Amino acid sequence: MRKIGIIGSSVSDSASPEFHNKKLAGNIVRYIPIEKKSLTKRQFIFLMNGLVAANVTSPFKDIAYSSADWLTPEAIRCRSVNLLYWKRNLLIGDNTDTLGFGAELSKRNISKTGTWLVLGSGGAGRACCDALLSHGCKPILVSRNKKDEPSRFQIINYEDFSNHSENVFGIVNATPVELPYDNFSMFKNCVYAWDLNYKKKSKFLELAELANLNTINGRGMFENQARYAYFRWIL
Repeated sequence: MRKIGIIGSSVSDSASPEFHNKKLAGNIVRYIPIEKKSLTKRQFIFLMNGLVAANVTSPFKDIAYSSADWLTPEAIRCRSVNLLYWKRNLLIGDNTDTLGFGAELSKRNISKTGTWLVLGSGGAGRACCDALLSHGCKPILVSRNKKDEPSRFQIINYEDFSNHSENVFGIVNATPVELPYDNFSMFKNCVYAWDLNYKKKSKFLELAELANLNTINGRGMFENQARYAYFRWIL
């Protein structure tokens, strides 16, 4: 039986296997979690040689990016890969996170203007910024380390928030932390708080609701990007 995997350091309780195995029913393919704490590039490629395709999550999105033989425009823009699949013996690196987040922006009729703070400068954060920029918004990437690699997006740290208290329209939590920030009252005109986590209501969203913000979790983005991934696999 051929296998498709999700590779990450904490994927044993991922929703992806259940979601995809329902769609794969009747195929001789099984979607499995592959939990690894660390992998070298050589180990990562060896692992991919035994798979039809793989979703990639933290902390392996950067190594997936460097392991691909060819990158899609989405992966290049985000400088991150969350999906790998084989095509004509080439390992293709793709990014369906930006497509999934962008689809949710459109589905919810989110205004195509406004400034958004995206908390977390990893692959998920860069994908959200890419989608917001494509949607017409102004994304600002928030990092605890302003020495991050050069980016197409403006990068600030949490100490800079006071400079944006009047113009922020939405805040996205693209970190794995349940409460990376809690002072929503600082942002006078903020409308949305969006948390990519979706397994339970986070403290981030609970406090945002108390501040009368519209809250969104990451389930819609997850399902959107999963559908994009499904149609890219060669089965």
